[in-house]
Amino acid sequence: MFLPMPDLSDTDAYACLGVRHPAVLHTGDGSVFAVGFTRPDIARDAIGAAALDIGVPLPTRTDAGAFRLAWFTYTHPRRQTDPAMRRAAPGEDGAFPVIVWRAVDIDTARAVQTADLATLAVAA
Repeated sequence: MFLPMPDLSDTDAYACLGVRHPAVLHTGDGSVFAVGFTRPDIARDAIGAAALDIGVPLPTRTDAGAFRLAWFTYTHPRRQTDPAMRRAAPGEDGAFPVIVWRAVDIDTARAVQTADLATLAVAA
């Protein structure tokens, strides 16, 4: 069973990531954050819709198995170099869900798709 997607206006998502609605973000380390999603299948569809814009392969059902659900909240940083968010527990004050597709898993998906295309090219 999955937790329902929260209303992001009741969370710290805007303070941490600047989003007021579910969104797909490409992070500096190459990972993808599907902010506001709690179900991998719905996050996969959202990432697929944004894939061309953010430069990642279309995620498959197999790729969705590598997605990781994490909850974050605002940290009230004291200095500019302090992190603005930290891991949180579901239901914690201000917590919001993020489905993370790690850069290493994206690289694996890209390699699998490249190999599949090469196999199709040889077969043709």
